[in-house]
Amino acid sequence: MNKPLKNPITYLTFIIPTFVLYAVFFVYPVIVSFYYGFFEWDGITEKVFVGFDNFTQLWKDEVFRKAIVNNFYFMAFSLIVNIPLVFLISIMISKIRRMRGFYKSAVFVPVVISTATVAILFGVLYNYDSGLINQFIRLVAPEEWAQEWLSNPKLALLSILVANAWQNIGFFIVLCLAAILNIPREIVEAAKIDGVNGWQETWTITLPLIRPVLFVMLLLSVSGTMKVLDIVQIMTNGGPFQSTEVMSTYMLKVGFRSMELGYGSAIGVAMFIIILVLTGILQRITKREEVQY
Repeated sequence: MNKPLKNPITYLTFIIPTFVLYAVFFVYPVIVSFYYGFFEWDGITEKVFVGFDNFTQLWKDEVFRKAIVNNFYFMAFSLIVNIPLVFLISIMISKIRRMRGFYKSAVFVPVVISTATVAILFGVLYNYDSGLINQFIRLVAPEEWAQEWLSNPKLALLSILVANAWQNIGFFIVLCLAAILNIPREIVEAAKIDGVNGWQETWTITLPLIRPVLFVMLLLSVSGTMKVLDIVQIMTNGGPFQSTEVMSTYMLKVGFRSMELGYGSAIGVAMFIIILVLTGILQRITKREEVQY
């Protein structure tokens, strides 16, 4: 038996602070949000119990429904575009023998940049008059092809999706690349002796062996896109005309700007339940399996 288990005091000394922090910063806020969701409250005056009215109002709220749809756009973009791109780039870097460390560092750089900086950077790139994107378009195409990227309701969400992907894709590349490089060389070499080409190696060896890591990436993508806040808040604040509104930004506006803390808490509870259900479904669909090399 491990020595810490022989001395419960030592064991509890390391475990209790973790449980306390988890309870204070996760369990307690969730419980309080559920509680406040049953009240009409502005944070100052006396709370008024309204039962399930806040929750039933959610499904009648057109802005909230639009926010949910936008969150699902974030999730779909991540699963359909980001994850395959991550896998492709990871495969390409894994085949490189020289300067592999440089490429790993290069793709990871956006991850360490603050979201506020990324949002401001892309806001400058998307600027209609002086933005680099429109300047390039004007060089190769007519002037009318230049776009109001963040002011056009049809383009604003896509513009944010690209910026969000650019910032976060590096983390998943490093995660996926680590799994690929962890595959024993003996397996790859044996496959090559059997006449397996590069395409067959990718689909019959690499992909099945990194399946648990891909599952983790899917799980992080789903939970992360359902909670996205800062980049939307800074770039468009949910506009124009709620075209980029997501659940987190709407919760912030309702709870802390309109001072409807009860209704804002109900939105937070809805977010929690949606994320819980989606991750539960994902776990059932992609049953986690341990890979044996």
